[in-house]
Amino acid sequence: MNTVVRLRHRPEGRVKETDVEVCSEPMPTIEDGQVLVQHVYLSLDPTHRIWMSDRPQYMDPITIGDVIRGGGVGIVRESKNDDYPVGTYVGSFGGICDYCVGIPGAILMGKIDTSMGLPLSAYCSIMTVVIGLTGWYGTRKILEVKSDDVLVVSGASGAVGSLVGQLAKVSGATVIGIAGGQEKCQKLKDFGFDSVIDYKSEDVGTALDKAAPDGITCYFDNVGGATSDAVLLKFRNYGRVAICGSISEYEDKWYGLRNTNMILMRRLTVKGFVCLDHVEYLGEALGEIGKLLGEGKLKYETDIRKVGLDQFVSSLNDLYQGKNTGKLMMQINEES
Repeated sequence: MNTVVRLRHRPEGRVKETDVEVCSEPMPTIEDGQVLVQHVYLSLDPTHRIWMSDRPQYMDPITIGDVIRGGGVGIVRESKNDDYPVGTYVGSFGGICDYCVGIPGAILMGKIDTSMGLPLSAYCSIMTVVIGLTGWYGTRKILEVKSDDVLVVSGASGAVGSLVGQLAKVSGATVIGIAGGQEKCQKLKDFGFDSVIDYKSEDVGTALDKAAPDGITCYFDNVGGATSDAVLLKFRNYGRVAICGSISEYEDKWYGLRNTNMILMRRLTVKGFVCLDHVEYLGEALGEIGKLLGEGKLKYETDIRKVGLDQFVSSLNDLYQGKNTGKLMMQINEES
């Protein structure tokens, strides 16, 4: 039998156990050209909460009754495709489930190259479209960070934010991270950030005045809300903003920005982006990230929950409460 998690109700506020159903269903069958994938790691991401809602978003909302959308890493257990023999590690977008049907170019996101010696979990973290490409594209293509830049990253202790800060440091920029709690702030110092602001114990605006007395030039936004309002007031003229997320608002706490007039006053360039629009850069992005990892110039952390799919909701909610340390994922099966 196959265990899957299906959406039963649109969440109101925080996701509740009753919003989903963990189902035991017949094992899926495959057709010519397809493979059967058993998931090992499943990625838990801020966008899960958006997908479950019916708000306008960058993809269609999950339909009530459908398997919860999600990506991960799996092993081919049955194959009718010569390019994907049994035992191949693959990236998957098959949802929150034990097994899925892998369709090349759709559900099946390609083979995983393990030749760099990275743990398999890295391919559910820094070496993915969602994390690696997002952080790289925002830093390299939107913000175009250079050595004379002063960059602020909100949600900086997360998988994307910590990568952005480190890529900017490789370019020689001054990097200021905003995170919540002493443990996360210490991690950013260990990752080489020049300054760290604990939004739980400091006023963000006042702390930015100290960290960047001459103002900032770039902002990579993962959080939105009051944090972004404070950052907008600290820009120099002609700054750049990459909007990746607004996790502070995802549980129906829609704040809206109040200092948008600073976009005009400081002549800012603001661009929202989604990694799926830029997959043509994936090879270039993961190539640089892999090289920097090999040279010891990048660090990353994973928070792996070895739990069953019945723990999906409780594990996911840890993300919105900031209880994770590193890229959050579930390990639901063994790697071999």
